[in-house]
Amino acid sequence: MLADAYPYRYIMDEAVGKDGHLRNSLYKFRSSKSRLWYIVLVEHYSYDVYAVKFYLKANRNSKDRYRLMTNTFEPRRIINTCINIMLAIYAGNPKASFGFVGANGFGESEAETKRYRVYSTMVATYFSDQVFLHKENKKKSAYLLINRQMLEQDPTLTDKIEQYFG
Repeated sequence: MLADAYPYRYIMDEAVGKDGHLRNSLYKFRSSKSRLWYIVLVEHYSYDVYAVKFYLKANRNSKDRYRLMTNTFEPRRIINTCINIMLAIYAGNPKASFGFVGANGFGESEAETKRYRVYSTMVATYFSDQVFLHKENKKKSAYLLINRQMLEQDPTLTDKIEQYFG
């Protein structure tokens, strides 16, 4: 686990069961710097794929909650907290693969967003390419970490996963 992160708490699971989307898991954490609460939504899909998203709790009812900037200037600790959640999921499910999309800000193209560039740099640092195949779709600011062990068992896994993120 990364030391430079906030402690988080699991909140709940909710079943979804639609189009390969099995369930959502919710986590929360509080920034000790800004005193703001964050929600981490982990969407679990078929093929042991987990999509990680986070937003400021105060923006939970906004359709733009993933696009809104917090201006707290603490992205590293927030992203590290999300990475710790991913590492915990992987520890509990060694078949897990992950994905995320770096949402575009207002007036920003969907290609290679600012968020995407930050997230992808951090993820490339903490997730080994010996364990995960790193696959990027820069046009959509999407990033996949495909479990190599599972890819060996199913060479079409990348195509199957891309249906959710590609």
